[in-house]
Amino acid sequence: MLSKEILYSFNLSGDIVPLSGGQKTSVKVSNAVLKPVDDIQHSEWLLNIIYNIIPQGGYRVSKPIRSKYGTFVSNGWACTQYEVGKDVKGRIEEKLLVSKLFHRDLSFINFRNFPHTDNPWSKGHRIAWQIDKLPEELPRETQEIINKLLSRVSLKEQYKVQIVHSDLSGNILFDHVLSPLVIDFSPTIAPVEYAEAILVCDCIAWQGSNISGIDLLPDNELNKEMIIRAIIFRLSVSAIFSKGDYLKFCQEYQAFEAILEYIK
Repeated sequence: MLSKEILYSFNLSGDIVPLSGGQKTSVKVSNAVLKPVDDIQHSEWLLNIIYNIIPQGGYRVSKPIRSKYGTFVSNGWACTQYEVGKDVKGRIEEKLLVSKLFHRDLSFINFRNFPHTDNPWSKGHRIAWQIDKLPEELPRETQEIINKLLSRVSLKEQYKVQIVHSDLSGNILFDHVLSPLVIDFSPTIAPVEYAEAILVCDCIAWQGSNISGIDLLPDNELNKEMIIRAIIFRLSVSAIFSKGDYLKFCQEYQAFEAILEYIK
């Protein structure tokens, strides 16, 4: 629950207004947005990045607000400035441009001290990059589908990696006047091409974009690999959340299946 003490720690007062989108846990109070966080160390690290990043044009970010105690997280809640913007389905080309600009500015961030996390999304990334294996308790059919995809990729000796936003498709908000707004920073360490593949695949699978959106990514082996890894990531997260419900997992697989057929 969002207590008076938490509002006080961020110098806030006023009505608490629930916000739609994401995990539906964010609320607006005055000109700020508050969101509960699970991993305090990880949240402090990534919010510090957003706090210090200076957009060089073409996009906006919601700057974190420090608490009275100098931290970005207070009693399990983080706070950012409220910025106007609306979630819009599709618009892959525009979102890819924002991705390029945002990742250009992130490329200067030192990620050597990137904190380890252990949630379904971080596990999904590690499975997609063949660091972790699939949980053994998953249904055999689920494991067969994901392992078949894993057999289509192999790790190279060298990738150009940096910190990236791995969930951009629904986290770029648009406004008629202002530049697009990047929200809900979901960091991982990977090639920018991986983040862009996730963006495009999500728009096609979840937002009704045309399959030809794949053609907005350069037609080469690296991007084909990134597309497959992006789908492995999403399917691994789905498998973890479905908790043995193969039919539920299949619905997610079917959403991405057309992409796999398209890039064969």
